[in-house]
Amino acid sequence: MISWILEYYRILGWTGSLVILLSSFIAAIAYRGKQGERYTISTHFVSELGEVGVSQLAWLFNGGLIVGSFIFFWMMPGVGLSLNNVWGYLGTVAGMIAALGCLFVGVFPMNNIKPHIKAAMTYFRAGLATVLLFSIAILVQPVEDRVIPLYSLVIGALAFGAYFSFLIHLGKSTRQEDSSILDTSSIHNRPRFWWMPFLEWLVVIFTILWFLIISAAR
Repeated sequence: MISWILEYYRILGWTGSLVILLSSFIAAIAYRGKQGERYTISTHFVSELGEVGVSQLAWLFNGGLIVGSFIFFWMMPGVGLSLNNVWGYLGTVAGMIAALGCLFVGVFPMNNIKPHIKAAMTYFRAGLATVLLFSIAILVQPVEDRVIPLYSLVIGALAFGAYFSFLIHLGKSTRQEDSSILDTSSIHNRPRFWWMPFLEWLVVIFTILWFLIISAAR
């Protein structure tokens, strides 16, 4: 099993990324909101693509999230084992938790908001830890036996910054509103540019780009 994961984790990384990207892109094209608006990453949260009864292809987005996250769950041990240090092993644990959190975001779409928010917060917090721990593991690789190139740390830093900024803004907004801003059921007038969903999309974009770079490394 270990040899299989080490051999195929790069393929799993590419496959999981493409599944989530394609399902999100197609669902976004078909999306029409409650006011008939089109989907944009600067005004809509990621999970709104999976909102049953609003997003026309919610089933595709949620299914893609479940399948892609399941694939990522099996990719994580391959990254940790290939790095072969304690930081990589810790990153594997955090990454598998993040993958499960992301999977349950698809299982519990926005229509079931309480478990949805719990799943989403599990993903964001564990995702932050995953990027940090794997980045340290990449940094401390032996020079003569480097598996993942150091330039991946640039995207890792951008991903970490996106996670950190999103969680900080989310915490401030939640305290001000006394409720989670991830619950959009009462929102009628969206700003023309909304930092919260934009930061969330930066998390997704940089995380997947980071996975693709790690998966492409030889």
